[in-house]
Amino acid sequence: MKYTNEVITSPDNIACDVLEVTGVDFRAAERGRKKTETTVRKAEPGEEIVTRNNGIVESVYVTVGGEAIFINNPDDVYVPGNPDGSRWQFSELEQKGYEIISRVDSETVTVKSAQTFPILPEIITQPTCIKDAWGPGQHQFIFKGATLKLNDNGSVTGIDKNAFDTTWEVLPKGNKLITENQINPPIVDPK
Repeated sequence: MKYTNEVITSPDNIACDVLEVTGVDFRAAERGRKKTETTVRKAEPGEEIVTRNNGIVESVYVTVGGEAIFINNPDDVYVPGNPDGSRWQFSELEQKGYEIISRVDSETVTVKSAQTFPILPEIITQPTCIKDAWGPGQHQFIFKGATLKLNDNGSVTGIDKNAFDTTWEVLPKGNKLITENQINPPIVDPK
């Protein structure tokens, strides 16, 4: 793991070294997927979404409305981001690889992921910042025991240890081959 010389302070005032995401080697990655069903609801404009792991703030986002708020548990609440800084829309869940299992109402559903990803379980050993994880200025702060995930678009994000342990699974070897593009993903310019 390579880090830059930059340090960014988390919302909880923890100094986090910035990870050099282009230097993360996924050649020895395992395949993983989210194994649990997740509640997703449509965001109202101006909702503040605070994602925490072990009580420490991982990210903060204020919705503009229409985005998909994923709710795994009271602390594991987030709005997935796109490389351009936009967020997933509630209306795009199936396009993003989620099967709608049931509908609570027109603005709340239960989903299960059909996607698998290259992952490096528990590879994070220190307070770490993934700078601009979901667009300019939208950083992710992860801590000891976190897993790194290589997304389909070539971006790298983290999964908190507790969230990984309770909602993800590592697939048996040989389940799905990692493509060359996933090992050496194209560099995505968030601009």
